[in-house]
Amino acid sequence: MPWVETVPDSDATPPVQFLYDQVRQRAGKIPNIARVQSLRPETTLHGFNLYCQLMDNPTGITRRERFLIATVVSKINGCDY
Repeated sequence: MPWVETVPDSDATPPVQFLYDQVRQRAGKIPNIARVQSLRPETTLHGFNLYCQLMDNPTGITRRERFLIATVVSKINGCDY
């Protein structure tokens, strides 16, 4: 199993803490996917904002359908998330 360095809450610099706060506010916790990307908080924040745009804005399909599509794509890609 691979090991990836992450930034624990106690060692979070202001950019990482901002990222963790944004993710925690949305998800209620900090999922592993955000922790794995914590070494590049500015880049991760761009990805998080894109995710929010895709999942939250009206697109002609329901929120439930968007999550279903994301789940199927994750399954096809062999992702546990």
